[in-house]
Amino acid sequence: MTKTAHSKCKAHCAECRHHGCYTRALNCTGIKCEEAIAAYSEEQRRIMEAAAWVEGTYYSNITRLEEIALFAGRMGYKKLGLAFCIGLNQEAHYIARYYQQQGFECLSVCCKNCSVPKSALKLTQVKPELEHEAMCNPVLQARLLAEKGTELYISCGLCVGHDALFNQSCPGPVTSIAVKDRLLSHNPLGAVYSRYWRRKLGIMDEGEV
Repeated sequence: MTKTAHSKCKAHCAECRHHGCYTRALNCTGIKCEEAIAAYSEEQRRIMEAAAWVEGTYYSNITRLEEIALFAGRMGYKKLGLAFCIGLNQEAHYIARYYQQQGFECLSVCCKNCSVPKSALKLTQVKPELEHEAMCNPVLQARLLAEKGTELYISCGLCVGHDALFNQSCPGPVTSIAVKDRLLSHNPLGAVYSRYWRRKLGIMDEGEV
């Protein structure tokens, strides 16, 4: 895409009040539809088709747990790889069980794999009094799952930053089933849904009580 096309996009869609791009064919980017379509590889178009099929067929009627299974089935995937935070080990147990019951091979690797001490990289410990506190190991989570032939990688509750490293290290498509938010029971949007939190964070709308 040309620099000119990029420069026309303001990249402030969160501030838009009408989002006419959805149903009114408004295009503020300067990028033609043909050019946008050409940006997708054949494999990416397959993913887009599968995602649209799940959305259009089951809109608002299934959980994300089920949606991932249907998407993976549509794509023809057989091996799913679950990278989970050890703090969500019970949730990971049920997630893996569900996908196995749906006919997938569900591989799983926890964040503390290899049990590398945080001291090896001079990392801050949560509990300084411990002689051994293992660091999270997202790069190896991705590698170990890849070595087992994972086709779709699933991130489950990895810490901010660790999830970025995991996503960056996976050689295939990554989706998330849960994101870490220790304070809000892994529901980060609770911070914007609650006016009490909006006030605390200083993001209330003008005139909001």
